[in-house]
Amino acid sequence: MFTMYSFIIYKSLTMKEIKYLFWSIFAIICAFGLFGGPANALAVAVSPVVIEHDLAPGMSASGKIRVTNTMDEDAVYYIGAQRFLPVGEEGRQEYIVNEEDVMSFYKWFSFNENKLIIPPKSTVEVEYTINAPLDAEPGGHYGAVFLSLDPPDLEPETTGSKIAPKTGVLFLVKVAGDITEQANIESFTVNKKVLSHLPAFFDLRIRNTGNIHFRPKGTLEIRNMWGGVVARVPANPRNSAVLPSSIRRINTWWAKSETMASGGRFIDGLANEWHNFALGRYTAKVDVKYGSSNTAFPAQEVSFWVIPWRMGLILFIALVILFFVMKAYNKAIVSKAIKNSSKKK
Repeated sequence: MFTMYSFIIYKSLTMKEIKYLFWSIFAIICAFGLFGGPANALAVAVSPVVIEHDLAPGMSASGKIRVTNTMDEDAVYYIGAQRFLPVGEEGRQEYIVNEEDVMSFYKWFSFNENKLIIPPKSTVEVEYTINAPLDAEPGGHYGAVFLSLDPPDLEPETTGSKIAPKTGVLFLVKVAGDITEQANIESFTVNKKVLSHLPAFFDLRIRNTGNIHFRPKGTLEIRNMWGGVVARVPANPRNSAVLPSSIRRINTWWAKSETMASGGRFIDGLANEWHNFALGRYTAKVDVKYGSSNTAFPAQEVSFWVIPWRMGLILFIALVILFFVMKAYNKAIVSKAIKNSSKKK
């Protein structure tokens, strides 16, 4: 019976569909073979997401982290800390595991408890303390307090570093002393030189060559072709931090409306041009400051065009139609006048 049904299904499918079905089943088998079936989800919410502290060597700071079990059953979470380094330009972290250095930043952390048993849909608070050693290096120190379903002794026995997402709280700690705040703008660009409609997206890439993080603050100013200011928006809308020895790409944008059609049809593009209309050449100028002394970067500018060609095409077609309608109307008027003149004669 199974063979007969299989033959019927086989005969009803095209070769392309058979290949798709085969590779889908193969992918599922591989997934279960490699990962042993669906993994347990770390259904937990933490707040705040980022914590910052200023410390002097030999001093300590304390605080609380709220942990919420979002599952419908009791959950056991284990708490740990790891140091991280910035990687890439999008604010990702590279976590350092199994460090041997006794001065490593993750060893500055202590908790009132390292194991949490949280009832379903409940929230508990974890108290932490950060103790900076007397010989702590001045500048920025960066780590994360994370939660795991597995105890620390069951973590993979690896050395070195790995890139891995962590569910937890990022800590940005500044140790007083010989602080160097130094940075430069690598580039300032717009996503396209010619747009049919807004929004226009801008990338500001900042390199931090100092030893402490900072959050750039400033304004992006948009001027039209006549020099008039048409918009001012925050240059760092997400208040992103730039960590030492890294480049951070900061995204900002200019739009007139949040209403956007997501389809790729002509009518969708026309709707976007209507809601986010702009026309002509524009210049975007970014003025940004950083650090405790509000040091200003040199202003950066970029120009771009907005040409709503769909609206222009519709207007052109309307003008052509109007031209021929008026031409036909005038011809009809002239013909009628000639006819009336002939009758009078």
